[in-house]
Amino acid sequence: MPLSANGFDAWIVVGDDEAEFYAPELLEEPSGYTSWIASELGKEFSIHWRNTDVFCQTVGRVWVDGIECSGEILLGPNMSTRVSGRRTTGSALSPFLFSTINFTDDDDFVDITSSRDIGLIKLELWTINMTGTKPFTDNAPVAESKVHERSKKGVAHQTKFGEPVQGNMRSAAIVEYLETFPIVTFTFKYRSLDILQANGIAPASVRPAKRKSGTVKLEEMALSKRLKREPLSVGRNGKSSEVIDLTRDSNSPPATAEVIDLT
Repeated sequence: MPLSANGFDAWIVVGDDEAEFYAPELLEEPSGYTSWIASELGKEFSIHWRNTDVFCQTVGRVWVDGIECSGEILLGPNMSTRVSGRRTTGSALSPFLFSTINFTDDDDFVDITSSRDIGLIKLELWTINMTGTKPFTDNAPVAESKVHERSKKGVAHQTKFGEPVQGNMRSAAIVEYLETFPIVTFTFKYRSLDILQANGIAPASVRPAKRKSGTVKLEEMALSKRLKREPLSVGRNGKSSEVIDLTRDSNSPPATAEVIDLT
């Protein structure tokens, strides 16, 4: 069932099934949750979230294996959305796919920072004001990550970006960030089920199974009064959500105004 914090629910779907969370941990800094999930070789996956209690526009920023991929804008509460891949053009999306890890013995890859993030899925939720749109800027394909055989022990899977799937043409948005930090961050650490079981994270009796959607009622953190504002005005033709592809460095705070790509 989804994890719940600061007015948002978040969960992962692998194939057609909602992933089981193992050892979820509530965090204060950054505010949110971290949890383990079981990756399944060859299956596609997607990151889902729902705004349950934040009365303003928000954007979800998604990183997979250290690569900032996509996101979506929600215009207010009682709305949900998902990210299922990395957008390469305004109409094409490369789906997330669990694959075997690409090991190398090339010593140039020993200290590559990105390899440390393999096995991590991160979702950040930010408050924003969307002020306009622009044409989508195409993104170059991402080369498959390589990991030095000495760098990442206990990891069997990584994420591969599948062949692009064509869909509806989308635009880009111009947004202003209302805060200098996300209101909540969800971090999902994925490993194969046998590795999770071998390390005592998942019970030995667990087998992948279909699960109904719901909400894990874990400890809620207080939302600031600033988040309890009235919803920002939206035109009559405004959509309930907008997908985005973001390229800003994850370690730097967002600028006051920024152009982001809406899928």
